[in-house]
Amino acid sequence: MQFEKRYFEDFEYSQRERLIKRYVLEVLRWGSRISNSNLLNGHGKRALDVGCAYGYAVYVLESLGYNSYGIDISKYSIKQAKKKIPTADLAVCSVQEGLPFKNRVFDLITCFEVLEHLTNPLQAIRNMCGSCRNTMIFTTPNKVVEKPIKKILRDFDKTHINVRTPQEWKKCLHENLQCSAVKVESFFDANLRVKDKLLFFKSLKIPYFGLDIRILIKKQ
Repeated sequence: MQFEKRYFEDFEYSQRERLIKRYVLEVLRWGSRISNSNLLNGHGKRALDVGCAYGYAVYVLESLGYNSYGIDISKYSIKQAKKKIPTADLAVCSVQEGLPFKNRVFDLITCFEVLEHLTNPLQAIRNMCGSCRNTMIFTTPNKVVEKPIKKILRDFDKTHINVRTPQEWKKCLHENLQCSAVKVESFFDANLRVKDKLLFFKSLKIPYFGLDIRILIKKQ
């Protein structure tokens, strides 16, 4: 599946910029609490956003002081990202096939709403793990509730080919990765938008039935 112009236009991606940036900050705050480290202070650190699309998360990471990088499989989205954040290092790359970085080069790797699009998300996580020396954060839809709720909201994405439950993610990661900590929690992020304006945002932890799964992996 090539995620090019039509895909992003169909989901009105550019109108979600403020929502996505707020969401990224909220997930990083959660990660800071869970990992007992300040992920909101990136000064002197490197961060990579995998599946960066238009670069909204890369922008947030850069604003927090990180030396920020972004990769995406979509040539179109990387082109858009370079227009918005010309100072960031951005590249077209498939995370499932491997990353063009040295081992343990990043302090933080983020991956927002990408794993569900992949045929082999575990291999992608292993590739990211090799390039990370500290913390990785992923978000992905919850299989338990995604399809019925998204269809009601008319926001269901048919390219989601690998959606799992929180329990399935816990089992998979504990069995296949050797890390000091793995945390999996589910949330519901309520928001109110009018086109590109974000009027309200509230993140609620809802065990098992939250629409969004957050995963934190700490290597040390």
